[in-house]
Parts: sequence; C-alpha cells; structure tokens
Amino acid sequence: MNVPVSRAAEGLARRAFTIADLERMAEVGLIAPDERLELIGGEIVPMSPKGSLHETIKVALARRWGLVCPPEFVLAQETGLTLDERTYIEPDFIIFERKRRLAELRGPDVLLAVEVADSSLRYDLDRKPLVYAGFGVRELWVIDAERHAVHRHAEPSPLGYKRIEEYGAADRLTPLHTPAPFAVALDELEPI
Repeated sequence: MNVPVSRAAEGLARRAFTIADLERMAEVGLIAPDERLELIGGEIVPMSPKGSLHETIKVALARRWGLVCPPEFVLAQETGLTLDERTYIEPDFIIFERKRRLAELRGPDVLLAVEVADSSLRYDLDRKPLVYAGFGVRELWVIDAERHAVHRHAEPSPLGYKRIEEYGAADRLTPLHTPAPFAVALDELEPI
C-alpha cells in the first residue's frame, strides 16, 4: 500500500491526535485496516514495509523464545503497546510478567522490548529509544537485520537510555530483567 506522507509543515505546530482519534479514523475508513501506523506524541507515523531480513530474524526469535518462555512471563509479538493517550507503538516483541494484563501494561512493566530493523534502522536507533526510555521501558534491543548486530539500550531516563552497547552476531546477550532462557546470540538462531 502506498500511503502519501507529508513533511510540508516541518517546524510548524501540528494537531496532536489521540489513540481514540486513530480508532475513529479506522472505523470510518480513513485508515485502512492493514495500514501500519504508530502514534508518537500525537503524530501519526507510517511504518516502513518489513523486508525479508526483518521477517527471517523475527520468525527465528519467535520460534526460539516461544519454546523457552517460562510460564510466569509473556512473550508478545507485534502487539500494540499503549504508553499514554497519544503514544501507541508496535514493537516486534515485548516481554513482561504474566501478572500484568496487556491492556493495562505501561512502560515500566515492559522488561524487554525488541525492534528488528532493516529499512527503519535510523528511526529505530534515533527516535524510538527516546520514546521507550521516556516511558520507562526497562530495556530495548534494536536488531540491525542487515549487519546482524544488536544495540542494547538500558537504564531509561526522561532524556533517553543512559547505557547503549553494540553486540555482534556471535555475542550472547542476556536480558537484564528477564530470566536466563531469553539469552540469545543472533548466530544461534535457527535459519528459516
């Protein structure tokens, strides 16, 4: 789907939308049901199409983590995450404790968020960490699908993550706030 975008008002004030506004737009057909959008601080952001590298890593991670996820945790894939009334994002994965309800989930409840990036790498490395950190998501991994590298963001603050580290495909990462079964190196993933 080719959705027109505009940057004509760059530097000017814009109307901020809410999640309720987006839902109503979808109801009346202004937004197509299969249109991939996020709402960041009230601005509607069209998402890049997913490439084959993105999908390969995402499916391999889903298979691996689905097999090892302890029963007291939830591994949610491509689920909407409402951070406030003007911020709605769709990470590739989030991990949180099962005692939390998805509808009530907020930033600090998310133990790990994962974004797999190919065509959206700049956005996922520059803008997205500020959003996640600002809402207190404890840890964010941005996986560069092309280079097979992982950018770990930890220690959220209102100004961004205080600690950012890059790991290669052979480096085994253990999430800081989830159990050991979620530890993984990209090289360990089963080829799909």
